[in-house]
Amino acid sequence: MKITLNRTFWFRSIAIFIILVFAVFLFFIGKQHTILLDNKTVTVGGKEINALQLVEVQINNLEPMELAARDRDKEEVTGQKHSVTIIYTDPNWEEYTIERTFKVPLMQEMVLLSIPTLVANPEADQSLWLENYEPPTYAVTAVDLEEEVVTDDLTLLLTDI
Repeated sequence: MKITLNRTFWFRSIAIFIILVFAVFLFFIGKQHTILLDNKTVTVGGKEINALQLVEVQINNLEPMELAARDRDKEEVTGQKHSVTIIYTDPNWEEYTIERTFKVPLMQEMVLLSIPTLVANPEADQSLWLENYEPPTYAVTAVDLEEEVVTDDLTLLLTDI
């Protein structure tokens, strides 16, 4: 079979290329991620960072949510690049707003955003306050398939009838 490089061949090749580029583009913008918003006391580098008493967190343009100390909630987002806005008050009743943008690595399904770590050092690298989250796996023991059937003398008498 001989391939001829005529006009039809080039149109088909360009159409296939455009479809492949469009598919890759849709994969990147349509990838869904779960962001866990964690407001728990954490230890970073031997230093304990306390949870905030009450904090308002907004991811992208989604509805803001309030988290108390030791709360964890989640947001499901699509795409790679996101923004987070954190509004909290300190013990002196001064209100602070922190806005950061971050990128979720492509093949990570779920990430954990530590709010106290981000508030303690807003200029830190995202690897300090954003980490991959692997759901816990539970140990499952195999069920013994060979169960011993318990019989007694009375059962043998009933089967003889």
